Amino acid sequence: MELYINNTWTKYYGDSYIAEAIVWSENGNHATICATGATAEEADAKLIGAMRELKLLPESSVADECERKEPEPLE
Repeated sequence: MELYINNTWTKYYGDSYIAEAIVWSENGNHATICATGATAEEADAKLIGAMRELKLLPESSVADECERKEPEPLE
């Protein structure tokens, strides 16, 4: 499985910010995980929290992951 997340993907739509992450499996399946917030920071924080609950990210800090400009797979 490969997980891609990038805070530059957080965009303003309507009256909310939407943060997205994309997951690809080795079987060719993919999914998009989204979170919304009143600010880009809130949407990003909710997305990180949701991915931790789903055990897609470790409980440790992922600040470095969020500040990357180019998406990189998380194995």
